[in-house]
Order: sequence, then structure tokens, then C-alpha cells
Amino acid sequence: MRIKVWLSILLCISMLAGCSFSFGSPLDSLGMAKESDQDTLGLTPDFSYTTPKQTPNILVNQIGYLPEESKVAILQGNGLDTFFGVYDAATNQPIFAGTLKEARISVYQKENRKGEERETLYLADFSSLKKEGSYYLYQKNLGYSDIFVIQEGAYASLEVSLLDRLALDNRDTSSLCYQLAGILLTLELYPEKILEPERLQRVLKEKIELLSLAQDEKTGSVYEVIPQETEAQAISLAATAEFAGVMAMYANYLQATDIAAATQAQLSAERAFSSIRGSLDNVSYDAGYFAVTQLFKKTGRARYSQAIGQYLGMKEEAKSYTRYDFSLFGDYAYLSCKYSTNMEWNKQLMNKVMKQAETISLTSGKDNYYVSGVRDFYDVEGMLKDMSVMALVNYIITNHEYSTLQKNYRDYFLGRNPDAVCLAEGFGKRNLQNGEGVSQGDAALLYLLLQSTK
Repeated sequence: MRIKVWLSILLCISMLAGCSFSFGSPLDSLGMAKESDQDTLGLTPDFSYTTPKQTPNILVNQIGYLPEESKVAILQGNGLDTFFGVYDAATNQPIFAGTLKEARISVYQKENRKGEERETLYLADFSSLKKEGSYYLYQKNLGYSDIFVIQEGAYASLEVSLLDRLALDNRDTSSLCYQLAGILLTLELYPEKILEPERLQRVLKEKIELLSLAQDEKTGSVYEVIPQETEAQAISLAATAEFAGVMAMYANYLQATDIAAATQAQLSAERAFSSIRGSLDNVSYDAGYFAVTQLFKKTGRARYSQAIGQYLGMKEEAKSYTRYDFSLFGDYAYLSCKYSTNMEWNKQLMNKVMKQAETISLTSGKDNYYVSGVRDFYDVEGMLKDMSVMALVNYIITNHEYSTLQKNYRDYFLGRNPDAVCLAEGFGKRNLQNGEGVSQGDAALLYLLLQSTK
């Protein structure tokens, strides 16, 4: 499969010869100096002070960091003293001293504050600290940060929580399909990095069984909401297409281990597609495209290839999209297909995905907090979609710049943002509540993001 992807890449590279991608140090994308430039010039910071009241202006990943990865905090303030220290949270003893690097000016409007505020942003790099433990960062003008850990498996508790979230009952068909597509993509791209693969597989199987209840036995069509007992529900063209795409993905996943179950999943997918085949013009672009690409990847049949051409030939103004937008799952399905594909379509799709990645990378490099500047602060869903693009592209073309960008987004989600809140509900010292954080439908994409940064 990856040979096919690489052939597509080589064709695409010739088209993108005018584009420039940086392959420098991961710290380069943050504007940081190398570790050798971060000494204290022979001076020793004064650590004999009393720790002042904690403030949310020292921004760290509130969950923590892996020992060998880069570790960069952002400080918000003006005219800050340039020394900072990292303390052992158990003993309150200083174990690392560093020098802040002034980065840029922030003009973000913070939560519950009127008007814009101008603050200088500083970067505190403590990447050379690799000893496992619990720590906090101190700077005398701002106080101290939230406590974080440095350890292998730093995200284990968060991953378990996300698995708990994914296991919850969800009867909205589109949201369930989106979860399952994210899980299946994670299993395909990063199987060796999954913390509890057997549990994830159980969750996947249970969710597929639940999703199967949404398909009408007689027609093959799929309900918008999974019916309970005799409760009447409406048929949805988009949900039917999304169902077909997910079942085809599941059939591909099972093919090597359970041929009988894979065959049953494929039959369910094809029955769903047959029920909407005469109505493709009325199906949302992303849902229909997702269905036909996944079915083509599974079967290689001409009728699905023809439908792919129909979708790829549509003008943008004629396309409509569902809330979740399954397009990326469709792009990857076609690019990773083992069957003979249309090389022009391959080039078109690689061009599209690479341009998306380039745009995300460029806007993130210019943003104060090193995430895509075109996204609102609380656009959790949009940022996770950006990271799905980057996870896919970084899987195809391993790039230090893209890996760093993934880590920047992860750190942003887990506390290194203007309001110092953890966007994963229930985690961190300050976090979003009442459904404002990562939704159940998006939980699988955050899970995918965590795997891509290990």
C-alpha cells in the first residue's frame, strides 16, 4: 500500500516544485535557539524567593511531556526578567535554570475580558530536562505554572479517559460514524503506538454493532438516529453514505484477521450504497465521496471508481458538506488503495492534501501560540480536523516541521493557549466544562492526535 502512496507522492512533488518546505530542527519552527545558546551566561538565578500566587500566564502542557521530546512553555507578560527555573513539585527544589527568549506580541482577547490586550510572549525551553518526575516552572514576575509531569506514558490517563468517552452510548448516526472513522484511521496509521489495543478493538466492535442497528433490514438505508425498540426515525441520505464508508473501512480492517466478519461488513456497506446509488446528486459531497472511495479501496469495482470520478469532477460551488466533513478519510482511501487507480486523480488529491498541510503549517508558524491562526481559540472541532490532515501527511512524508506542529497543537489543547485552559474536558487544573471541550464525536481525533505525537 505504502509503495502506491509513495508513487503518488513522487508524482505530486514534481507539481509542487515551487513550494518550499523546511526540514530544520523542530525548535526552528518556534523561533528557538539551539540548546547550546540557552546557558545562563555564568549567572545563577536567585531561587531564594517565596513562591507568589499562581497565575495563568505561564502556559504549559498541563498533562505533561515525554522525556525525549522538546519542551517549550509560553509566558505572557511585558518586561519580564529573563531568568526562569523549573522546580521539583515534590521537594520545591530548583533543578533547571534557563533564559527566556522573547518571541512576539500577542493581541488576543482573553476569555471574560473586555477589549484586546497587548502582551509580549516569551519562550522557555527546558527540552534538556529529561528526568522523570512532577514539576512546575517559575518566573519571578509571573509566579509559577501548573504542575506537569515528565515521564514515559505521560498521556496514559488521558488516553484511557478518551477510550471511556468513546465507549459511551451514542445514537446519533453521523457522530458515531465520525468516531469510528477516526478510530479506524488510528488503527491503520499508528497500530504500534496505541496504549490499549485490545480495549480499543472491543470499543470498535461494540460501536460497529450499535451502528448496525441504524440500517433498515429491508431497504439497506440508514436512520439519522439509531432507533430504540419501535421508535420511528427518519432515513438520512448522508447517514446512509457515511454508514457505507465506515462499514467498508471496517471490512478492510478485518480482512486479514476475520474474513467472515469482513464479508458481512462489506455486504452491509454495499446494501447501504445501493439504496442511495440513484440519488448521489442529493447526497452531501463529503459523505458520498467517503462512501465510494472506501468501497473502491475494499473492492476495486468499476462502479465505485466511476462514482469517484463523478465527485472529483464536481465544481466547488456545487458541493455541500456535512457538519463533520469526511473528505479527508476519502482522500486517504483513494491514495492508499491497492487497486489500479487514475494517476491524474492521484496527483489531484496529493496536490490538495499537501496544499492543505502547507497552509496549516504557514498559518501556524505566524500565529502567537503556534497553531493555525485562521481558527478561533475555541474551535476545537476545526483544529482537530487540521491535525487529522497533518497526521496523515506526516505519516506519508515524515517531516520534523510537521511533527513539531503536531506537538504544538497537542500542547495548545492541553493548556498552552491564551487562557491556560485544557480543552480536554475533565483534565488539567483549568478545563472546559459542559460540553465546550472535545465532543464525543471528536474524541477519536484527539486520540489520533496523541498517537501522532508519541
